Amino acid sequence: MTEQKLMATDYHRATSYRRHELTPHTLDWAHQPMPVKHYPERPRVPLDRSAKPPAIDYFELTNRRQAFDSSRPETPDLRKLSTAFSLTHNITARTMHAGTPFYYRSVASAGALYPFEVYLAVHHIQGIDPGVYHYHLFDFCLTALRQGPVPEIPPVDHGVSATFYITGIFFRSAWKYRSRAYRYVLLDAGHLLENLRLALGALDLSFSIHLDFDDERAATLLGLDPQREVCLACVHLHDGNAGKKQPGAACDLKPLSAEILLASTVSDREVAYADILAVHRAGNGVNNTVAKDLPALHVLANAPSAWVDLNRPDHPGSADYARILWQRRSRRNFIPASGPVENPMTFLDLMARNMRTVSTQPPSCRSAMAIGFLAGAGLPIPPGFYLLDPAAKRLGRVSDGRFTEPMAAACLDQMWLKHAALHVLFMADPAALDRTRGARGYRYAMIEAGRLGQQAYLAATALGWGACGIGAIYDREAADLLDLTADGALLYLVGAGPVKTR
Repeated sequence: MTEQKLMATDYHRATSYRRHELTPHTLDWAHQPMPVKHYPERPRVPLDRSAKPPAIDYFELTNRRQAFDSSRPETPDLRKLSTAFSLTHNITARTMHAGTPFYYRSVASAGALYPFEVYLAVHHIQGIDPGVYHYHLFDFCLTALRQGPVPEIPPVDHGVSATFYITGIFFRSAWKYRSRAYRYVLLDAGHLLENLRLALGALDLSFSIHLDFDDERAATLLGLDPQREVCLACVHLHDGNAGKKQPGAACDLKPLSAEILLASTVSDREVAYADILAVHRAGNGVNNTVAKDLPALHVLANAPSAWVDLNRPDHPGSADYARILWQRRSRRNFIPASGPVENPMTFLDLMARNMRTVSTQPPSCRSAMAIGFLAGAGLPIPPGFYLLDPAAKRLGRVSDGRFTEPMAAACLDQMWLKHAALHVLFMADPAALDRTRGARGYRYAMIEAGRLGQQAYLAATALGWGACGIGAIYDREAADLLDLTADGALLYLVGAGPVKTR
Protein backbone atom coordinates (compact mmCIF):
# COMPACT_ATOMS: atom_id res chain seq x y z
CA MET A 1 0.00 0.00 0.00
CA THR A 2 1.71 3.16 -1.18
CA GLU A 3 1.35 6.58 0.35
CA GLN A 4 0.03 8.01 -2.92
CA LYS A 5 -2.87 5.53 -3.08
CA LEU A 6 -3.86 5.43 0.57
CA MET A 7 -7.28 7.07 0.63
CA ALA A 8 -9.93 6.99 3.35
CA THR A 9 -11.34 3.68 2.11
CA ASP A 10 -7.93 1.99 2.27
CA TYR A 11 -7.08 3.39 5.67
CA HIS A 12 -10.42 2.54 7.25
CA ARG A 13 -10.26 -1.04 5.98
CA ALA A 14 -6.62 -1.48 6.95
CA THR A 15 -7.30 -0.36 10.53
CA SER A 16 -10.62 -2.20 11.01
CA TYR A 17 -11.03 -4.48 14.00
CA ARG A 18 -12.12 -8.03 13.25
CA ARG A 19 -13.33 -10.52 15.84
CA HIS A 20 -10.68 -13.13 16.77
CA GLU A 21 -8.05 -11.20 14.75
CA LEU A 22 -6.87 -8.54 17.20
CA THR A 23 -3.13 -8.55 17.85
CA PRO A 24 -2.17 -8.37 21.56
CA HIS A 25 -0.48 -5.09 22.42
CA THR A 26 1.40 -4.27 25.61
CA LEU A 27 1.59 -0.61 26.58
CA ASP A 28 5.08 0.79 27.05
CA TRP A 29 4.44 2.62 30.30
CA ALA A 30 8.08 3.64 30.65
CA HIS A 31 7.71 5.77 27.51
CA GLN A 32 4.17 7.06 27.90
CA PRO A 33 3.72 10.34 25.97
CA MET A 34 3.95 13.61 27.86
CA PRO A 35 0.51 15.19 28.38
CA VAL A 36 1.66 18.74 27.55
CA LYS A 37 4.17 20.38 25.23
CA HIS A 38 7.12 22.24 26.70
CA TYR A 39 8.95 25.21 25.20
CA PRO A 40 11.97 25.99 27.41
CA GLU A 41 12.94 29.62 27.85
CA ARG A 42 10.16 31.06 25.70
CA PRO A 43 8.30 34.22 26.86
CA ARG A 44 4.95 33.62 28.54
CA VAL A 45 1.76 35.63 28.80
CA PRO A 46 -0.33 34.72 31.88
CA LEU A 47 -4.03 34.30 31.26
CA ASP A 48 -6.52 35.84 33.65
CA ARG A 49 -7.63 33.19 36.17
CA SER A 50 -10.12 35.64 37.68
CA ALA A 51 -12.09 35.89 34.42
CA LYS A 52 -15.45 34.25 35.05
CA PRO A 53 -17.60 32.62 32.39
CA PRO A 54 -20.90 34.33 31.67
CA ALA A 55 -24.03 32.97 33.29
CA ILE A 56 -25.73 31.27 30.36
CA ASP A 57 -28.27 28.50 30.15
CA TYR A 58 -27.02 25.46 28.23
CA PHE A 59 -30.39 24.95 26.52
CA GLU A 60 -30.45 28.57 25.38
CA LEU A 61 -26.85 28.35 24.16
CA THR A 62 -27.58 25.34 21.96
CA ASN A 63 -30.50 27.24 20.44
CA ARG A 64 -28.33 30.16 19.30
CA ARG A 65 -27.56 30.48 15.60
CA GLN A 66 -23.87 31.19 15.91
CA ALA A 67 -23.30 32.36 12.35
CA PHE A 68 -20.50 34.68 11.34
CA ASP A 69 -21.56 38.31 11.77
CA SER A 70 -19.12 40.93 10.50
CA SER A 71 -21.23 43.76 11.94
CA ARG A 72 -20.30 43.05 15.55
CA PRO A 73 -17.93 45.86 16.54
CA GLU A 74 -16.37 44.35 19.65
CA THR A 75 -12.72 43.28 19.60
CA PRO A 76 -12.05 40.68 22.30
CA ASP A 77 -9.42 41.50 24.91
CA LEU A 78 -7.11 39.23 26.91
CA ARG A 79 -9.69 38.79 29.66
CA LYS A 80 -12.33 37.53 27.25
CA LEU A 81 -9.76 35.28 25.55
CA SER A 82 -8.92 33.85 28.98
CA THR A 83 -12.57 32.92 29.44
CA ALA A 84 -12.66 31.35 25.98
CA PHE A 85 -9.66 29.14 26.77
CA SER A 86 -11.14 28.23 30.15
CA LEU A 87 -14.42 27.12 28.55
CA THR A 88 -12.66 25.29 25.72
CA HIS A 89 -10.07 23.14 27.48
CA ASN A 90 -9.66 23.10 31.23
CA ILE A 91 -8.92 20.82 34.15
CA THR A 92 -12.12 19.92 35.98
CA ALA A 93 -10.89 17.54 38.71
CA ARG A 94 -7.81 15.76 40.04
CA THR A 95 -7.41 12.25 41.38
CA MET A 96 -4.63 9.72 41.95
CA HIS A 97 -4.08 6.54 39.94
CA ALA A 98 -1.31 4.18 41.07
CA GLY A 99 0.38 7.02 42.91
CA THR A 100 0.31 9.33 39.89
CA PRO A 101 -1.99 12.35 39.61
CA PHE A 102 -4.63 12.17 36.90
CA TYR A 103 -6.45 15.27 35.72
CA TYR A 104 -9.99 15.15 34.39
CA ARG A 105 -10.62 17.58 31.58
CA SER A 106 -13.61 19.33 30.07
CA VAL A 107 -13.07 17.49 26.77
CA ALA A 108 -13.81 13.85 25.98
CA SER A 109 -10.85 11.85 24.69
CA ALA A 110 -10.35 8.25 23.58
CA GLY A 111 -8.42 6.48 26.32
CA ALA A 112 -8.00 9.83 28.10
CA LEU A 113 -4.89 10.40 25.95
CA TYR A 114 -5.72 13.98 24.87
CA PRO A 115 -3.74 14.18 21.60
CA PHE A 116 -4.83 17.75 20.82
CA GLU A 117 -3.11 21.09 21.36
CA VAL A 118 -4.42 24.66 20.97
CA TYR A 119 -2.57 27.64 19.49
CA LEU A 120 -3.55 31.26 19.02
CA ALA A 121 -2.42 33.61 16.24
CA VAL A 122 -2.99 37.20 17.37
CA HIS A 123 -3.58 39.93 14.81
CA HIS A 124 -5.48 42.62 16.72
CA ILE A 125 -6.24 41.87 20.39
CA GLN A 126 -6.13 44.42 23.19
CA GLY A 127 -3.59 43.42 25.84
CA ILE A 128 -1.51 40.96 23.81
CA ASP A 129 1.09 41.59 21.12
CA PRO A 130 0.69 40.21 17.58
CA GLY A 131 2.27 36.80 17.08
CA VAL A 132 1.70 33.07 17.55
CA TYR A 133 1.16 31.52 20.98
CA HIS A 134 0.74 28.01 22.41
CA TYR A 135 -1.86 27.43 25.11
CA HIS A 136 -0.40 25.74 28.19
CA LEU A 137 -3.31 24.00 29.91
CA PHE A 138 -1.74 23.27 33.29
CA ASP A 139 -0.12 26.68 33.79
CA PHE A 140 -3.03 28.55 32.15
CA CYS A 141 -0.80 30.77 30.08
CA LEU A 142 0.25 31.45 26.50
CA THR A 143 3.79 30.69 25.35
CA ALA A 144 5.06 33.04 22.65
CA LEU A 145 6.42 31.14 19.63
CA ARG A 146 6.46 33.84 16.95
CA GLN A 147 6.42 37.60 17.47
CA GLY A 148 5.19 40.26 15.08
CA PRO A 149 2.52 40.33 12.34
CA VAL A 150 1.54 36.92 11.00
CA PRO A 151 -0.61 35.83 8.04
CA GLU A 152 -4.20 34.70 8.27
CA ILE A 153 -4.43 30.97 7.56
CA PRO A 154 -6.67 30.36 5.77
CA PRO A 155 -7.05 33.80 4.17
CA VAL A 156 -10.57 35.24 4.31
CA ASP A 157 -12.35 38.35 3.05
CA HIS A 158 -13.41 39.65 6.46
CA GLY A 159 -11.35 41.11 9.28
CA VAL A 160 -9.70 38.66 11.65
CA SER A 161 -8.62 39.69 15.14
CA ALA A 162 -7.20 36.28 16.10
CA THR A 163 -7.25 32.64 15.06
CA PHE A 164 -7.46 29.49 17.17
CA TYR A 165 -5.66 26.45 15.74
CA ILE A 166 -6.41 22.89 16.88
CA THR A 167 -3.68 20.34 16.22
CA GLY A 168 -3.24 16.63 16.84
CA ILE A 169 -0.11 14.80 18.00
CA PHE A 170 -0.20 11.33 16.46
CA PHE A 171 1.86 9.41 19.00
CA ARG A 172 -0.18 10.47 22.02
CA SER A 173 -2.94 8.21 20.69
CA ALA A 174 -0.79 5.79 18.67
CA TRP A 175 1.06 4.79 21.87
CA LYS A 176 -2.07 2.80 22.70
CA TYR A 177 -4.05 2.45 19.46
CA ARG A 178 -1.24 2.09 16.90
CA SER A 179 -2.31 2.62 13.26
CA ARG A 180 -5.97 3.04 14.23
CA ALA A 181 -5.01 6.15 16.24
CA TYR A 182 -5.68 8.58 13.38
CA ARG A 183 -9.39 7.90 13.85
CA TYR A 184 -9.19 8.95 17.50
CA VAL A 185 -7.00 11.98 16.85
CA LEU A 186 -9.67 13.28 14.47
CA LEU A 187 -12.55 12.44 16.81
CA ASP A 188 -10.79 14.15 19.71
CA ALA A 189 -10.12 17.24 17.59
CA GLY A 190 -13.87 17.34 16.99
CA HIS A 191 -14.56 17.06 20.72
CA LEU A 192 -12.35 20.07 21.35
CA LEU A 193 -13.74 22.02 18.41
CA GLU A 194 -17.27 21.74 19.82
CA ASN A 195 -16.16 23.13 23.17
CA LEU A 196 -14.48 26.04 21.38
CA ARG A 197 -17.56 26.67 19.25
CA LEU A 198 -19.81 26.78 22.31
CA ALA A 199 -17.34 28.94 24.25
CA LEU A 200 -17.23 31.59 21.53
CA GLY A 201 -21.00 31.45 21.25
CA ALA A 202 -21.39 31.90 25.01
CA LEU A 203 -19.17 34.99 24.78
CA ASP A 204 -21.23 36.31 21.86
CA LEU A 205 -18.18 36.54 19.61
CA SER A 206 -18.29 36.39 15.83
CA PHE A 207 -16.28 33.50 14.39
CA SER A 208 -15.92 31.14 11.46
CA ILE A 209 -14.70 27.52 11.37
CA HIS A 210 -12.33 26.30 8.65
CA LEU A 211 -11.22 22.74 7.91
CA ASP A 212 -9.69 23.60 4.52
CA PHE A 213 -6.32 25.33 4.55
CA ASP A 214 -2.74 24.89 3.37
CA ASP A 215 -1.42 22.21 5.75
CA GLU A 216 2.25 22.90 5.14
CA ARG A 217 1.86 26.64 5.66
CA ALA A 218 -0.13 26.10 8.88
CA ALA A 219 2.57 23.77 10.22
CA THR A 220 5.24 26.36 9.44
CA LEU A 221 3.23 29.11 11.14
CA LEU A 222 2.78 27.10 14.34
CA GLY A 223 6.24 25.51 14.43
CA LEU A 224 5.03 21.90 14.14
CA ASP A 225 7.05 18.85 13.22
CA PRO A 226 4.68 17.55 10.49
CA GLN A 227 5.91 14.00 11.01
CA ARG A 228 4.44 14.10 14.51
CA GLU A 229 1.89 16.92 14.81
CA VAL A 230 -0.58 18.39 12.31
CA CYS A 231 -3.12 21.20 12.18
CA LEU A 232 -6.71 19.95 11.91
CA ALA A 233 -8.98 22.99 12.37
CA CYS A 234 -8.80 26.78 12.29
CA VAL A 235 -11.31 29.13 13.92
CA HIS A 236 -11.13 32.82 13.01
CA LEU A 237 -12.36 35.47 15.44
CA HIS A 238 -13.88 38.38 13.51
CA ASP A 239 -14.59 41.98 14.31
CA GLY A 240 -15.32 45.16 12.40
CA ASN A 241 -11.89 46.72 12.90
CA ALA A 242 -9.41 43.99 12.10
CA GLY A 243 -9.40 44.10 8.33
CA LYS A 244 -6.02 45.76 7.88
CA LYS A 245 -3.15 43.36 7.30
CA GLN A 246 0.42 44.27 8.19
CA PRO A 247 2.73 44.72 5.17
CA GLY A 248 4.48 41.51 4.28
CA ALA A 249 2.61 39.42 6.83
CA ALA A 250 0.71 37.52 4.17
CA CYS A 251 3.78 36.08 2.47
CA ASP A 252 6.84 36.39 4.74
CA LEU A 253 6.64 33.25 6.88
CA LYS A 254 9.98 31.88 8.02
CA PRO A 255 10.34 28.49 9.73
CA LEU A 256 10.70 28.54 13.50
CA SER A 257 13.72 27.11 15.28
CA ALA A 258 14.54 23.42 15.59
CA GLU A 259 14.02 23.70 19.37
CA ILE A 260 10.40 24.75 18.84
CA LEU A 261 9.78 21.92 16.35
CA LEU A 262 11.28 19.48 18.87
CA ALA A 263 8.36 20.17 21.23
CA SER A 264 6.16 18.01 18.94
CA THR A 265 8.16 15.01 20.22
CA VAL A 266 6.31 13.75 23.30
CA SER A 267 8.24 10.56 24.07
CA ASP A 268 11.84 9.44 23.77
CA ARG A 269 10.69 6.23 22.11
CA GLU A 270 8.09 7.05 19.46
CA VAL A 271 6.78 4.83 16.69
CA ALA A 272 5.74 6.47 13.41
CA TYR A 273 2.90 4.49 11.83
CA ALA A 274 3.12 4.72 8.05
CA ASP A 275 -0.65 4.40 7.48
CA ILE A 276 -1.35 7.44 9.66
CA LEU A 277 1.15 9.62 7.84
CA ALA A 278 0.00 8.35 4.45
CA VAL A 279 -3.73 8.96 4.88
CA HIS A 280 -3.16 12.39 6.40
CA ARG A 281 -0.78 13.49 3.67
CA ALA A 282 -3.17 12.21 1.01
CA GLY A 283 -5.60 14.86 2.23
CA ASN A 284 -3.10 17.71 2.47
CA GLY A 285 -3.73 20.92 0.60
CA VAL A 286 -6.86 22.96 0.09
CA ASN A 287 -9.99 21.14 -1.04
CA ASN A 288 -11.38 23.14 -3.96
CA THR A 289 -14.75 21.38 -4.01
CA VAL A 290 -17.37 24.07 -4.54
CA ALA A 291 -20.84 23.41 -3.17
CA LYS A 292 -23.38 25.32 -1.14
CA ASP A 293 -24.20 22.15 0.74
CA LEU A 294 -23.19 18.80 -0.69
CA PRO A 295 -25.91 16.14 -0.59
CA ALA A 296 -25.94 13.66 2.26
CA LEU A 297 -24.02 10.51 1.50
CA HIS A 298 -26.11 7.36 1.30
CA VAL A 299 -24.81 4.95 3.89
CA LEU A 300 -27.90 2.82 4.54
CA ALA A 301 -28.69 -0.13 2.29
CA ASN A 302 -32.40 0.45 2.93
CA ALA A 303 -34.26 3.73 3.33
CA PRO A 304 -36.42 4.29 6.42
CA SER A 305 -39.85 2.69 6.08
CA ALA A 306 -41.73 5.35 8.07
CA TRP A 307 -41.12 8.78 9.55
CA VAL A 308 -42.16 10.25 12.89
CA ASP A 309 -42.07 13.98 13.62
CA LEU A 310 -39.67 15.01 16.35
CA ASN A 311 -41.89 17.51 18.11
CA ARG A 312 -39.87 20.05 20.01
CA PRO A 313 -40.14 19.17 23.69
CA ASP A 314 -40.11 21.47 26.68
CA HIS A 315 -36.71 21.58 28.33
CA PRO A 316 -36.54 20.50 31.98
CA GLY A 317 -35.78 23.82 33.65
CA SER A 318 -32.39 25.44 33.10
CA ALA A 319 -28.80 24.26 33.33
CA ASP A 320 -25.78 26.52 33.79
CA TYR A 321 -23.45 25.84 30.88
CA ALA A 322 -20.17 26.20 32.81
CA ARG A 323 -21.45 23.78 35.46
CA ILE A 324 -22.48 21.26 32.79
CA LEU A 325 -19.04 21.52 31.21
CA TRP A 326 -17.29 20.94 34.54
CA GLN A 327 -19.53 17.96 35.40
CA ARG A 328 -19.07 16.18 32.08
CA ARG A 329 -17.53 12.72 32.46
CA SER A 330 -17.49 9.42 30.63
CA ARG A 331 -20.04 7.36 32.56
CA ARG A 332 -20.96 3.81 31.65
CA ASN A 333 -22.95 2.53 34.66
CA PHE A 334 -26.21 2.61 32.72
CA ILE A 335 -29.41 1.44 34.43
CA PRO A 336 -31.54 -1.19 32.66
CA ALA A 337 -34.92 0.42 31.94
CA SER A 338 -37.60 -0.66 34.41
CA GLY A 339 -40.02 2.09 33.42
CA PRO A 340 -40.32 5.13 31.15
CA VAL A 341 -37.02 6.90 30.42
CA GLU A 342 -37.30 10.65 30.94
CA ASN A 343 -36.28 13.22 28.34
CA PRO A 344 -35.24 11.08 25.34
CA MET A 345 -36.93 13.45 22.87
CA THR A 346 -35.22 16.41 24.53
CA PHE A 347 -31.87 14.68 24.01
CA LEU A 348 -32.57 14.05 20.32
CA ASP A 349 -33.79 17.62 19.88
CA LEU A 350 -30.54 18.94 21.37
CA MET A 351 -28.55 16.81 18.93
CA ALA A 352 -30.61 17.91 15.92
CA ARG A 353 -30.13 21.60 16.79
CA ASN A 354 -26.41 21.41 16.07
CA MET A 355 -26.46 19.51 12.78
CA ARG A 356 -26.44 20.31 9.08
CA THR A 357 -27.61 23.76 7.99
CA VAL A 358 -27.86 25.17 11.53
CA SER A 359 -24.26 24.17 12.17
CA THR A 360 -21.35 26.60 11.89
CA GLN A 361 -19.32 23.85 10.22
CA PRO A 362 -18.18 24.34 6.61
CA PRO A 363 -20.71 23.04 4.02
CA SER A 364 -18.38 20.24 2.92
CA CYS A 365 -18.49 18.88 6.46
CA ARG A 366 -22.18 19.19 7.31
CA SER A 367 -23.37 16.32 5.13
CA ALA A 368 -20.29 14.11 5.30
CA MET A 369 -22.07 11.58 7.49
CA ALA A 370 -25.46 10.38 8.70
CA ILE A 371 -26.65 10.19 12.29
CA GLY A 372 -28.93 7.50 13.61
CA PHE A 373 -29.64 5.89 16.92
CA LEU A 374 -30.63 2.61 18.48
CA ALA A 375 -33.57 2.91 20.84
CA GLY A 376 -33.59 0.69 23.89
CA ALA A 377 -36.40 -0.14 26.26
CA GLY A 378 -38.50 2.45 28.10
CA LEU A 379 -38.63 5.05 25.31
CA PRO A 380 -41.77 6.58 23.78
CA ILE A 381 -40.90 4.85 20.50
CA PRO A 382 -40.52 1.09 19.92
CA PRO A 383 -37.01 -0.40 20.20
CA GLY A 384 -35.21 -0.30 16.89
CA PHE A 385 -32.81 1.48 14.55
CA TYR A 386 -33.77 5.03 13.54
CA LEU A 387 -32.29 7.73 11.32
CA LEU A 388 -32.29 11.33 12.59
CA ASP A 389 -33.28 13.95 10.00
CA PRO A 390 -32.32 17.30 11.59
CA ALA A 391 -33.63 19.50 8.76
CA ALA A 392 -37.17 18.09 8.89
CA LYS A 393 -36.98 17.38 12.65
CA ARG A 394 -38.12 13.80 12.21
CA LEU A 395 -37.09 10.22 12.95
CA GLY A 396 -36.98 7.54 10.25
CA ARG A 397 -37.61 3.97 11.37
CA VAL A 398 -35.10 1.75 9.56
CA SER A 399 -35.56 -1.52 11.45
CA ASP A 400 -37.61 -2.75 14.39
CA GLY A 401 -36.08 -4.87 17.12
CA ARG A 402 -33.72 -4.85 20.05
CA PHE A 403 -30.31 -3.83 18.72
CA THR A 404 -28.54 -2.52 21.81
CA GLU A 405 -27.30 -5.91 23.03
CA PRO A 406 -25.86 -7.12 19.69
CA MET A 407 -24.34 -3.66 19.17
CA ALA A 408 -22.67 -3.91 22.59
CA ALA A 409 -21.19 -7.20 21.40
CA ALA A 410 -20.00 -5.52 18.19
CA CYS A 411 -18.28 -2.90 20.37
CA LEU A 412 -15.64 -5.38 21.50
CA ASP A 413 -18.11 -7.12 23.84
CA GLN A 414 -18.49 -4.14 26.16
CA MET A 415 -21.79 -5.51 27.41
CA TRP A 416 -22.50 -2.71 29.87
CA LEU A 417 -23.43 -0.74 26.76
CA LYS A 418 -26.59 -2.80 26.21
CA HIS A 419 -28.26 -1.00 29.14
CA ALA A 420 -27.93 2.48 27.60
CA ALA A 421 -31.27 4.03 26.64
CA LEU A 422 -29.82 5.25 23.33
CA HIS A 423 -26.87 4.43 21.13
CA VAL A 424 -26.11 7.51 19.02
CA LEU A 425 -24.60 6.35 15.71
CA PHE A 426 -22.27 8.40 13.49
CA MET A 427 -22.09 6.70 10.09
CA ALA A 428 -20.39 7.41 6.76
CA ASP A 429 -19.22 5.76 3.56
CA PRO A 430 -15.43 6.30 3.25
CA ALA A 431 -15.49 5.33 -0.45
CA ALA A 432 -18.15 7.96 -1.17
CA LEU A 433 -16.13 10.50 0.81
CA ASP A 434 -13.12 9.75 -1.39
CA ARG A 435 -15.19 10.25 -4.54
CA THR A 436 -16.98 13.45 -3.54
CA ARG A 437 -14.55 15.22 -1.22
CA GLY A 438 -11.18 13.55 -1.83
CA ALA A 439 -8.95 12.13 0.87
CA ARG A 440 -9.64 15.18 3.05
CA GLY A 441 -13.28 14.14 3.30
CA TYR A 442 -12.40 11.57 5.95
CA ARG A 443 -11.25 14.40 8.18
CA TYR A 444 -14.60 16.17 7.70
CA ALA A 445 -16.62 13.13 8.74
CA MET A 446 -14.49 12.13 11.72
CA ILE A 447 -14.12 15.67 13.09
CA GLU A 448 -17.87 16.25 12.72
CA ALA A 449 -18.58 12.94 14.47
CA GLY A 450 -16.35 14.01 17.35
CA ARG A 451 -17.92 17.47 17.49
CA LEU A 452 -21.41 16.06 17.81
CA GLY A 453 -20.17 13.35 20.15
CA GLN A 454 -19.02 16.07 22.57
CA GLN A 455 -22.47 17.63 22.24
CA ALA A 456 -24.00 14.25 23.15
CA TYR A 457 -21.89 14.20 26.33
CA LEU A 458 -23.03 17.70 27.28
CA ALA A 459 -26.68 17.06 26.47
CA ALA A 460 -26.66 13.90 28.56
CA THR A 461 -25.03 15.74 31.47
CA ALA A 462 -27.63 18.52 31.29
CA LEU A 463 -30.40 15.92 31.54
CA GLY A 464 -28.80 14.10 34.47
CA TRP A 465 -27.80 11.16 32.25
CA GLY A 466 -24.48 9.50 31.63
CA ALA A 467 -22.69 9.15 28.31
CA CYS A 468 -19.70 7.24 27.01
CA GLY A 469 -18.13 7.37 23.55
CA ILE A 470 -17.03 4.17 21.81
CA GLY A 471 -14.49 4.06 19.00
CA ALA A 472 -13.43 0.43 19.58
CA ILE A 473 -15.73 -1.43 17.18
CA TYR A 474 -15.64 -4.63 15.19
CA ASP A 475 -16.15 -2.51 12.13
CA ARG A 476 -17.78 -4.83 9.61
CA GLU A 477 -19.78 -6.64 12.28
CA ALA A 478 -21.38 -3.34 13.34
CA ALA A 479 -21.95 -2.29 9.72
CA ASP A 480 -23.67 -5.59 8.93
CA LEU A 481 -25.84 -5.32 12.04
CA LEU A 482 -27.06 -1.93 10.78
CA ASP A 483 -27.29 -3.17 7.17
CA LEU A 484 -25.06 -0.41 5.86
CA THR A 485 -23.79 -0.20 2.29
CA ALA A 486 -20.82 -2.33 1.21
CA ASP A 487 -18.42 0.48 2.12
CA GLY A 488 -20.56 1.97 4.88
CA ALA A 489 -19.01 2.31 8.31
CA LEU A 490 -19.98 3.11 11.87
CA LEU A 491 -17.36 5.74 12.69
CA TYR A 492 -18.29 6.41 16.30
CA LEU A 493 -20.96 5.52 18.85
CA VAL A 494 -22.02 7.33 22.00
CA GLY A 495 -24.10 5.46 24.54
CA ALA A 496 -26.39 7.71 26.57
CA GLY A 497 -29.09 7.29 29.19
CA PRO A 498 -29.87 7.18 32.90
CA VAL A 499 -27.05 5.94 35.13
CA LYS A 500 -26.71 4.84 38.72
CA THR A 501 -26.12 7.67 41.14
CA ARG A 502 -24.33 7.58 44.46
